[in-house]
Amino acid sequence: MNFLPAPRSFFGALVFLVAAYTSFGQSQPRENKKPVIAAHSEVVLVPAVVTDHSGAHVSDLKQGDFTVLENGHQQKIAFFHHIQANAATTDEPAPAAPNEFTNKTETLSERSTILVFDLLNSSITEQSNARDELMKFLSESPQLGQPICLLAFDSYGITLLHDFTKDPALLAEALKKTKRHRSPKDGPTDANPLESVYRGVEGWNSLSASRSNAARQGRDDMLRYFTENQAASLGERTWLTLEALREIGQAYSGIPGRKSLIWATGGFPFEMGDASHFGSYERALLPAYEDAWRTLARGNIAVYPLDVEDLVNPAFVAPNSGQPLPKHIGITSDVGKLESFAESTGGKLCNRQTSALGCFNAAVDDSSDYYLIGFYQSSGDSNPGWRKLSVKVSRPGLQVRSRSGYYFRAPQDESVKRKEDIQLALASPLDFTAIRFTVRVTGITDVNDKKSVGFTFLIPAGAIIVDESDNNHVSLDFAALAQKPDGTLMEGGLSQALDGHIKPEGVTALNSRGLSFPASIELPSGEYSVRFVIRDNLAGQVGSTTASLKVP
Repeated sequence: MNFLPAPRSFFGALVFLVAAYTSFGQSQPRENKKPVIAAHSEVVLVPAVVTDHSGAHVSDLKQGDFTVLENGHQQKIAFFHHIQANAATTDEPAPAAPNEFTNKTETLSERSTILVFDLLNSSITEQSNARDELMKFLSESPQLGQPICLLAFDSYGITLLHDFTKDPALLAEALKKTKRHRSPKDGPTDANPLESVYRGVEGWNSLSASRSNAARQGRDDMLRYFTENQAASLGERTWLTLEALREIGQAYSGIPGRKSLIWATGGFPFEMGDASHFGSYERALLPAYEDAWRTLARGNIAVYPLDVEDLVNPAFVAPNSGQPLPKHIGITSDVGKLESFAESTGGKLCNRQTSALGCFNAAVDDSSDYYLIGFYQSSGDSNPGWRKLSVKVSRPGLQVRSRSGYYFRAPQDESVKRKEDIQLALASPLDFTAIRFTVRVTGITDVNDKKSVGFTFLIPAGAIIVDESDNNHVSLDFAALAQKPDGTLMEGGLSQALDGHIKPEGVTALNSRGLSFPASIELPSGEYSVRFVIRDNLAGQVGSTTASLKVP
């Protein structure tokens, strides 16, 4: 295993095993092939909330009532759904057999909420404001009515405090175990900026704690690599925030329905929207910006920033204090950035007059009744960049709130993208859900001074893409990486690919029975958190899950 220092890659310093390709069916040797550049068309999803003058939802519109414009040009609507989403009765992990681990859920809600406690872009007083607001919301809500998960965000990126639950008491208890810390917004400090702040979550939610611990070493390497090469506090915060958004998008893209992301923060360190807002130093972060936008859009995630910005101006001097006035007096406000970000995703800014409960209720209301419109990216315009979106309805007097745009990326080297996606999934404490699968541990045998842990990837029918136009082409990457409870990465692991063409009867089998892929890794005796990842290269989608293993 080698460290791969890939500039501008989220986990450029994360240990990653270079894929050893294996083919099946009638695949051809790949050694002399040039890198594949992905440039296929994708569906653009545009959720639209329509209300009348009183703010009530309008629920009787048809496809013909809507017009979608991209950069001022009308688009052909490819599909149209009016969604009136009710919370599911349950949203718990599907019961697994002994020695099985899965990212599937028993019943998925048609709407869900993601709470993020931002400790990186908030000062200590802003963190107190955010904690108080979130705690009040969770303490005074006997029933949430829909599943909510709780995340925290700091210099290590996203930390999973608790998985989806409808019990606010569990989320409140998890929130109590987080600790305040100094943010770059508090000014310079001699403290180690790489020091972790989450010392309280271990042992609370065993699944969350094991994932968070297992990710620490990778995040530490990642952050050290970035700070050595970028050396800019604002740039660092921007980059980490963008990658956290990308990670959230990847994690929840497989959950159906509109997801509301309530982000309690003192402000975002960048403008979200047209990339022309980025300054010259931020151009190096453009790939991260593009990926964040794409995953939020693909995951049907609307952002609801909960503004907790400190109103105290530390530079203020009272006129009658006798002290000399500073040369520059002013309050730096990020409210405008928060508002533009919310509007760009189809969400809404929750300002200081809005409580966390009010923000949650607004998000639930938006997700309960909306129209989901889709069209294919225009093949006639291949120029990468920001594309403005506008949704209009023919009936007068109605208000439409929808995503204001999306980012069209330039064609990419697919081999590089594959590696980056797998690195992200291996290090994340979140399960990626775009591909649902189960891992079954089949046995442990002696191999020299180590143990061989056998397991099988079980992919359900219809979960992967078969390109029938390319002689039934299938392309999958499989990866597994073990870590000790302290986060130490283990050498070895798994990195294999299935890439080739299958016979018609193979297509029938995939669509009816799914796919089983056996593999193994060698480990010394001990306890491990093992991360399993699958990437469907034709769909550009990723699934992951975590297994807690004890090797005798």
